[in-house]
Amino acid sequence: MIGIGFDKLDELTDGVFYVDNKRRILFWNRGAEEITGYLKSECVGKMCFDDLLRHADHCGKELCRTDCPMQKTLKDGKPRELDAFLLNKRGERLPCTVSIKPLYDSTGAIRGATENFSLR
Repeated sequence: MIGIGFDKLDELTDGVFYVDNKRRILFWNRGAEEITGYLKSECVGKMCFDDLLRHADHCGKELCRTDCPMQKTLKDGKPRELDAFLLNKRGERLPCTVSIKPLYDSTGAIRGATENFSLR
């Protein structure tokens, strides 16, 4: 259910962000800032596919526009875990483990999703 204490997520060293059901970033924690170099002020309000992290698989295929795991979770409600490479602000690809989970409202409708990522 939505109503998570997002202030507690800000204390994590893992990167955590929350998107609405259109993939607009509504929350970006300090761990995400430290890992990626992108500040909260640069990310909140943008779409997660707006050239920020540009998730790629081990072959370098970018996932965000064609095979987005976040979009799949928003559509089917299934959590996902994957190894991916994220692009940081300096243009470096970082190997990360990514976990995506749907967030539901009180009626059971999917209202968004969280992504948690950590360096491998």
